[in-house]
Amino acid sequence: MGFREEIVTALRSVPAPADESGAARKNYTERASRVITDAVASRIRSSGLTGTRAPERGRDKQFMGGYGTKGVDAYLSDEKHGLLLSSGTKGLLFDVRKNLKNRYRDMVMEALELHKRFPFAVCGHLFFLGLGSSSEPSRAFGTVLGEAVTLLSGITGRRRPEEAAEMYEVMGIVLFDPADPDSVVTVPKNVPSELQGEDYCERLVTSFKHRNPFYFGHDEG
Repeated sequence: MGFREEIVTALRSVPAPADESGAARKNYTERASRVITDAVASRIRSSGLTGTRAPERGRDKQFMGGYGTKGVDAYLSDEKHGLLLSSGTKGLLFDVRKNLKNRYRDMVMEALELHKRFPFAVCGHLFFLGLGSSSEPSRAFGTVLGEAVTLLSGITGRRRPEEAAEMYEVMGIVLFDPADPDSVVTVPKNVPSELQGEDYCERLVTSFKHRNPFYFGHDEG
């Protein structure tokens, strides 16, 4: 099964927002994030990192970051090394254009926090956007999706532990409309290959292999 199909299946378990209130929208977005995180963790495990976990009952796993505790979504860790891999799942489905820059700043701070404490950790982020909202006009970038691509391109591709802590090793973009699982797009048009969502998990595992060539075959207990 492809990653798109796994996300579609996961989103079908999330009830539509009860109304148009901010609380209902926030609840839907958070629940969508949790089920997508489960799908990410499952796919990473199937790629060989069998110790990858997603937080139970929707609560973040907490790690001590560079400036305090930081919650993560899908993650791989052990007692000897601490955090080895993390994969954030955050996005915007409502008021996308208004909140995109704030979400971008949140992602930068998340990578900075984790890499300051764990410079060798491989950190990724799967970023989802409302499909309809992604085509809204942006004065400087053409569309909201174009703006997201520009922002995320500047904070991805961290190849070595000594490179900028606020950058991610891997990022991916997924589009879908609220309460419409069949609308999921994991290979969006006008998005470069290094930001496509479909192979996000595989790229994350590949980055981990390069960073930790002796880990595979390791007994994860």
